[in-house]
Amino acid sequence: MLILEKPFSNENFIKVNSIEEIKNTPSNTTIIFQYNDKLIDTFVFCKNNNIPYGVIINSVKELIFITNLNAKYAFTDSLQKAEIFQKTAENYLLDTKIIFLADSLEKIEVLVKYRIDGIKVKDEK
Repeated sequence: MLILEKPFSNENFIKVNSIEEIKNTPSNTTIIFQYNDKLIDTFVFCKNNNIPYGVIINSVKELIFITNLNAKYAFTDSLQKAEIFQKTAENYLLDTKIIFLADSLEKIEVLVKYRIDGIKVKDEK
């Protein structure tokens, strides 16, 4: 299981909403988006420029879309959705990792039961 928090990971995350904001982020950053159909071109931009990114999603359709656009992570704060997304990822051998957004790392034992790829603590913003 991936733990996307220090000291377990050195990955830095920043939430953005546009290509212009991406251009102003440090090069060693993983971008996070809230899914929106209007951002498809932005996801294509990330794919074409090899920019690692993840998307907070709400449906299997969104998971399939972002996976086809090389998203590194699919985030959700719903355990029920995380379980569905994980089964979909395993069934289709998707490269995108399913990450549960938790209030704390205490959820790890619950996530292990559902074989979720990883955990990240929600930003307080």
